[in-house]
Amino acid sequence: MTRQDVVIQWIAYGAALLIVAAADYYVLGPMPMALPLLLPAVAAAGGVLEGPAFGAVYGALAGLMMSGLGHQGAGCVLACAAVGWLAGLIAQHVLRRDLWGYLICALAALALWEVWQVGSRYFTGVAPLKVLAGVALPELGWSLVFLLPVYWLERFCCVHFGRIAHE
Repeated sequence: MTRQDVVIQWIAYGAALLIVAAADYYVLGPMPMALPLLLPAVAAAGGVLEGPAFGAVYGALAGLMMSGLGHQGAGCVLACAAVGWLAGLIAQHVLRRDLWGYLICALAALALWEVWQVGSRYFTGVAPLKVLAGVALPELGWSLVFLLPVYWLERFCCVHFGRIAHE
């Protein structure tokens, strides 16, 4: 890929990241439902489709976006970067770089994210487990509903501007 191709690739993926973040926080956020976790799924898609190095950087950008929109702190940057990197490694060496590989990686990332959120709040005494699970399970459910649209958007970028376009 030439330098121009790489710049166009990052612009396309950056636009996709902005679209998903806007949909997540400004369209779905005000609705009377649990806020889905779409940005970790975006990081997983970047890793699965483009590889571990791209996934780590793209995940860090997704984490910055998540942190900037007020969904936790700066730990989101490292967590989303790790999601993208691990999803890329798993898709490269264990799974395929397709929809099923993405769904497995995204589901694992979202489940671990929820377990971490519930566990950290439960053990610090923030709320009882029933209350925390009452928030986490709908959040996970709504995240699963939107996994396919996230994948299709990221796959569009991959096919037209990314790895698949240049193979």
